[in-house]
Amino acid sequence: MNHWSSLPHLKYPWRFSIRHVKLLRRLAFGVQHSIFIVLLGAACQAQVTIKDGVFSEGQECFRIETPTATFLYQKEAGGFSNIMDADGNDWIQFHQSEKAAYPASAASDYRGLPNLVFRSDDGGAGHPGFSKMTSEKISPNQIKSVSNSGKWRWTWTFYDDFAELSVEKTDPAHAYWFLYEGPIAGEFSPATHLWGTDIAGPSREQPDLVKGPERYGHWHTVYFGDSNYDRTFFVRQMEQDTLRDLYTYMGNSTAGNNSKDGMVVFGFGRAPGATPLIQKPHRFRIGFYDGRVADHDQHVQIIKYIERLKP
Repeated sequence: MNHWSSLPHLKYPWRFSIRHVKLLRRLAFGVQHSIFIVLLGAACQAQVTIKDGVFSEGQECFRIETPTATFLYQKEAGGFSNIMDADGNDWIQFHQSEKAAYPASAASDYRGLPNLVFRSDDGGAGHPGFSKMTSEKISPNQIKSVSNSGKWRWTWTFYDDFAELSVEKTDPAHAYWFLYEGPIAGEFSPATHLWGTDIAGPSREQPDLVKGPERYGHWHTVYFGDSNYDRTFFVRQMEQDTLRDLYTYMGNSTAGNNSKDGMVVFGFGRAPGATPLIQKPHRFRIGFYDGRVADHDQHVQIIKYIERLKP
């Protein structure tokens, strides 16, 4: 209803009654309330900032800051070279070397997120260090990346407590995966790391990619932590599927999990033989949980927290 039409024209002020005065008060309150909502929304949005002109490992990046994390997103790669928690620990630590080598690059070139495209002309799209994408800021909290071939497109949306990846266009001729590859809590230490899924946790199992065996399962939510650190990183696949997923560690030497450095290798839609499986658009979420997961009760708590997150 248009309340303004109920008011007499200001040309005839004597026609105002007590009813009109009350109506004016309601209208004034409504305007104030609307202004408050707009200002509140702007304040919430201001919690996420995307800065341009930042460089990391030889590539221009967006620097995204939220109350819970800081991200460096390489524009030409379409992927994260660094993800820091609120304490400043970097859970990716990508480094560009002169030449990637197995398994040494588990401490450098192999790291990143989401590392989507593998073994095709667009291989490396989504992986730091490659130049297969063009990225732009499309809103105060969104970045869109499109492959140079035009076959791939995705958008990252950043919120206070998590970030969401929407894979919007894929190459029908090539499957992809979603990977997290980096040092848990900023340090490679499989003996103190712990992890869990929407099926069970926490686990101290230490699968080994270099020496074997690896660990495969069917999960939709996975978290990563360390017994000596009070923050936990998580990933979640929003659309359920029946594809295989991988959890393992990769040391940077033939010593495997006993290597001095390395990374966790987790993949939604990754089968044995480094085979990508996902063929349709999907959404994925990443973020940090304030606390460690040391027992079953804490496992239940973090899974509920992740599954209840909303924009």
